[in-house]
Amino acid sequence: MSRRLVLNVGLAGIYLVWADERSWLGVLVGIAIGFVVISVYDLSTGLPVYAVRLFRLVRFGAYFLAVLVRANLQIAWEIVTPGFRQTPRILRYPVAHLTAVQKTVFANCITLTPGTLVVDVTPDGGLLYVHCMYAEDRATAITELRKLDERLQREVFS
Repeated sequence: MSRRLVLNVGLAGIYLVWADERSWLGVLVGIAIGFVVISVYDLSTGLPVYAVRLFRLVRFGAYFLAVLVRANLQIAWEIVTPGFRQTPRILRYPVAHLTAVQKTVFANCITLTPGTLVVDVTPDGGLLYVHCMYAEDRATAITELRKLDERLQREVFS
């Protein structure tokens, strides 16, 4: 997937140089041409379809953006309202089933989300310790982490 994405951007760059195009429309046209070329190549060789994987990646990006917006609104609401509604908790989340790259991406997704932070990883790499600012009960917080883990596995790493 990453090679095809780089190839797509490279083909877009070649189009921009060849067509002497210096606008956002030219960039979009170049990306579209690269997308079509790679998709036709994939169909002719029987490789996994680039369009499907790219769609899954964009779908995960939209899901993660919604999670980020919701978390930012929750933090903003905490700031502008009086009182203290936080229920902080540190959770252990098992990640032994993930590769090193998948653990890193998952931990970064958790840490990027406001209100959550990966505090530590066990020496064997089997558990993440996650600090959650709004974890009223352990089961709900673990369910949210599991949902993020499953979507990441299904839409990015499958």
